[in-house]
Amino acid sequence: MQDDPVDYDERFASGTGVNGAECVIERTWLLLPTGRVVATDPLGGRYDDLPAPFVQVVPPGRYRVDLLVMDGLIAAARLCVRDESAASWEEALPANLCDGGDAAAAGYDVNAGAGCFTDEETFRRLAEVSGSGWQLTLLEDLAWMRDGPTVIPRSEVDGSSGDEGDENVLVAFPSGEGDGTYRTLVGRTRGGEIACFVTDFLPHDA
Repeated sequence: MQDDPVDYDERFASGTGVNGAECVIERTWLLLPTGRVVATDPLGGRYDDLPAPFVQVVPPGRYRVDLLVMDGLIAAARLCVRDESAASWEEALPANLCDGGDAAAAGYDVNAGAGCFTDEETFRRLAEVSGSGWQLTLLEDLAWMRDGPTVIPRSEVDGSSGDEGDENVLVAFPSGEGDGTYRTLVGRTRGGEIACFVTDFLPHDA
């Protein structure tokens, strides 16, 4: 575990970014059918080599996603698991790194200017969908939505309808100033429970 110099709880609570810059918070919801969280570039990857989920697993359920928007850019994205402050922080490590990979390489590469939170099962099923309709939807939405989320509903994955089909199973967002490698951190409560996942898109001292 590590203590992170950035107080993400304060940033998201106060709407304050680096160097005291004023921020706004955009919120939406995400359904995690298995609780195996994936953070990745939803448009720039190879679907014959899917990103591994994080070793930190949460109960299946519906969770809030907060976006910290600073100067029209997404500064950070947070997947909220519990409405409790984080007492400590650790790297969110994909399972393949823990199985012998290089932990120093933690973080995901962005090649299409976007990041996302989703579930391992959802991303695998989206990769199996014939055609690229869901990718085109994300690409079109992200082209004009530079300071907010765009989502893929469950109906795009399994054809469900009604309220269940409207549940968001992937939440995407522009990645700060664009392409790069971005790490995701896990915040834990004093009792050791997972409070949140945070992907940081801007330098701490920018």
